[in-house]
Amino acid sequence: MITHIHNTRGESPHTGRFSLLTTLVASALVYCACLPSTSIAQSSDQRRLGTNLTSVTDYSPQLPFIDLFKISRAWFTQCAPGQDPGCTNGNAWDTGEAQSLDLDSSGWVRSLPSRASAPIFTMAATYWDVPAQFPAGRYIVRYEGEGTIEYGLGAAKDASRSTTRRDVVSVDPSNGGILLRITSIDPNNNGNYIRNITVVRESDEQLLPANRFSASFLSQLYPYQALRFMDWMRTNDSSNATWGARALSTDARYSSDKGVPAEVMIDLANTTDKAPWFTLPHQADDSYIQSFAALARATLRADLPVYVEYSNEVWNDAFSQGSWVQARGEAAWPGGAESGFTKRINYYGRRAAEICDLWKAAFSDDPGRVVCVVASQAANSWTASEALSCPLWNQGPCAAHGISALAIAPYFGDYLGQEVAKSEVRSWTGLSDGGISSIFTELGSGSRLSGGPSGGALSQSFGWIEENKRVADANGVSLVTYEGGQHLVGIGSAGDDDSITALFTNANRDSRLGDLYNDYLSGWSNRGGGVFMHFTDITDYSKYGSWGALERIGQTSSPKYNALWRYATGTEPPSSSYTLTVRRLGSGRVTSKPVGINCGRTCSILIANSSSVTLMARATSSSRFHSWSGSCRHNRPRCVVRMSKARTVRARFVRR
Repeated sequence: MITHIHNTRGESPHTGRFSLLTTLVASALVYCACLPSTSIAQSSDQRRLGTNLTSVTDYSPQLPFIDLFKISRAWFTQCAPGQDPGCTNGNAWDTGEAQSLDLDSSGWVRSLPSRASAPIFTMAATYWDVPAQFPAGRYIVRYEGEGTIEYGLGAAKDASRSTTRRDVVSVDPSNGGILLRITSIDPNNNGNYIRNITVVRESDEQLLPANRFSASFLSQLYPYQALRFMDWMRTNDSSNATWGARALSTDARYSSDKGVPAEVMIDLANTTDKAPWFTLPHQADDSYIQSFAALARATLRADLPVYVEYSNEVWNDAFSQGSWVQARGEAAWPGGAESGFTKRINYYGRRAAEICDLWKAAFSDDPGRVVCVVASQAANSWTASEALSCPLWNQGPCAAHGISALAIAPYFGDYLGQEVAKSEVRSWTGLSDGGISSIFTELGSGSRLSGGPSGGALSQSFGWIEENKRVADANGVSLVTYEGGQHLVGIGSAGDDDSITALFTNANRDSRLGDLYNDYLSGWSNRGGGVFMHFTDITDYSKYGSWGALERIGQTSSPKYNALWRYATGTEPPSSSYTLTVRRLGSGRVTSKPVGINCGRTCSILIANSSSVTLMARATSSSRFHSWSGSCRHNRPRCVVRMSKARTVRARFVRR
């Protein structure tokens, strides 16, 4: 019997993308993100499609937050050559003394050293290595406290438009990103240091503080019914262990190693009507687990299920959680003939079961809302059966502790990026079509790459799905994915080959990949697969992979995204669309048909060109509807808007 296989081609379906991360340095105002025209059932067993969310970083094209300071880079220290002792042209940009910064509990700089002090630095800076599609124009920087903020690179202060604690800044991304630098702080030494900095597009200034999420980000989430927060939580290699040390919504930024606060993730789920999928840190203690579950029970919408997973890919040696869990397994079951890896998988199953028990207890009045997930290596179904049965634990089987689903990542095409295939795949790039036909032949039917799997990449993935479905059925759980999609990325020296990278990137933009996705998703569904969590939503394409369904904020279609849309909705995505913004004044609500708007004071939603939307004003017991303004101008409760351009409608309610 095979005890474990953790060095197969399917071992690390996204090791390459994590190389990038290690190399690169209930509100009053809400959005409604709803599917155009097609309603998707919302119970946990009927959700067809979800997505992973890309890590929150200053260089990501995702741009999820209205306040861009939340994605800024960690503070670093700067000095002025010729003015500050020890400052040279070599260390002026970053003196490397960030550990000496005086920060408050939220991460704001409280003080700066004088030029006579021992540290070289006299300034604290942050930076956005903004993506190429970052919107240029005027931005508003607001802050509390006293001091001086300067801007550089692609950002310049417009002094004539700026006022006290409200800087108007012109941004041109082509000039090398955005630099924000504090050069003096708390000049009167009374503790009134610069803090609570916000950076927002001028057109969005009035949306703060009631709104968190950008309308463009929300609109691109339309096809999905679940959101996996693994990268938002920085689950891989996480050091988070206690609830008291977690990320807070009051933190200066959400791009730190702590990840995005739980409250913010729950807010996104509530705002978008999508089930959250939390991947809990491997070191999290019981108090952390119980507190997280209690927060979700108290604040997550009652009609939403919640997916709960212990860590991410514990079987994968690429991440530190694997060795950490293995050490716990070896301590729990010392001696014996079992390998360390076997003990690792057993301890993973045990801890997943314990966490499930804690979450079910928090949701004791409705435990069915909690979908406890055990994840395994798609190419090695032994990891699934061992984690679900966990024979080393005297309270097993683990599946009996409320586990609802087995999750796998049945990527397709990973073997094309392995070093063993490098020479042959590189030779394809010299063909007249650059090798693109060879790629799609191999992915779809095989026989193009020497030694490739029989039937090609899709067939290989379908084999993994079938094998794991048998394990799931044997343990009485459903089969879902935690990640999935194409896996065209070079590993090792193949990743450094520009011609291979170009071939893989071009394949991801080719319409034929959309056709493959249609077959892939149908194959998943036909084999009994449940919710499919694509990896991922929005990312740049590079040598580290072409993971995103979309490449940039504001993009509305791609072969992958269109296929995902069809799978989720059964309809074709709109060829073009416009934003409908609905604003509410007074006490009442605005709903719509067929789109499904049902929001508070503001809704922004993307509507297909030429579509008609019927809005209904609904007063409360203490109010009455008064009138529409904007694209509707009358006092009848019903308003019909035809979307031939971006439109804004205002609904006014008054007291009875």
